[in-house]
Amino acid sequence: MTKPTLLIIGAAGNNGVATIAALSAKHKNDFLIRAGVHSAAKAKSLLETFPDIETVILDLDQPATLTSPFTGVDKLFLILGNVENREQHAKNAIDAAVAAGSVQHVLFYSVFGAEYESILFGRQFRFGEKYLEESGLQWTHLRTIFFQENLLGWADGIKQGAFYFGVRDGRFAPLSVGDIGEIAANILCRSGHEGKAYAITGPELLSGNDFAHIFGEVIGKAVQYTSPDEATTLASLLGSGWPEWQAKGMLELFEVFASNQAAVVSADGARLLGRPLTRLRDYVLANKRSFM
Repeated sequence: MTKPTLLIIGAAGNNGVATIAALSAKHKNDFLIRAGVHSAAKAKSLLETFPDIETVILDLDQPATLTSPFTGVDKLFLILGNVENREQHAKNAIDAAVAAGSVQHVLFYSVFGAEYESILFGRQFRFGEKYLEESGLQWTHLRTIFFQENLLGWADGIKQGAFYFGVRDGRFAPLSVGDIGEIAANILCRSGHEGKAYAITGPELLSGNDFAHIFGEVIGKAVQYTSPDEATTLASLLGSGWPEWQAKGMLELFEVFASNQAAVVSADGARLLGRPLTRLRDYVLANKRSFM
């Protein structure tokens, strides 16, 4: 019997790779995985790790490149990239899924709190959610929070004993990319998720001081937490090469964390995963060398 075809757009990113890894480990016979990527180099890299998948090159800025990749697709996992025109990318991909006529379900990667449309990232992803809901396709929204892996961007400071993170005394529950890959795989391989929006957080609420304490314990030296003001954080992000729109969006997200608007631990993640979610301490222990 022919396997159904799963198209993953954004397959070469962290979330796409984690999902393919989980599918390959737990659901290898459930799908023909078709990985949508932006370049031949990314396709080659994926195939070196996952030789059993297909790769297709597509460009969400060019709708004409989407027709062939969507041919015969049964399910779509849509992971939008870090681009300012996310709304247009979502529209182009969803239009292509509708035009294909074969897509039975779309899992849409989104962000925690998108339904409130209170910050830039939320508005960007909520546009895609609403466009998908109105498309006539079966849908599921996967709303994720800040990832533990993002903290690698702060590794240089941590190595020097300083954790600069502009969330004041706010708390939130950072999430593991590996966990979200397994959760996505589980949703894609089981029915009953249609028409649902899942809020996925990590397993524990942590403050900036909690982060610093965990880093210090793991690497064996004191790490001091400092919450810079917005101007300092913006300058740091821009100096690290972030585009202005994204840096300003991150400031909005940090304010959500700082004001405890995201100070919740959702039960959705562990239920969908079927095991406890990864704690930050476990992530730091597994990646200790990156912070020393």
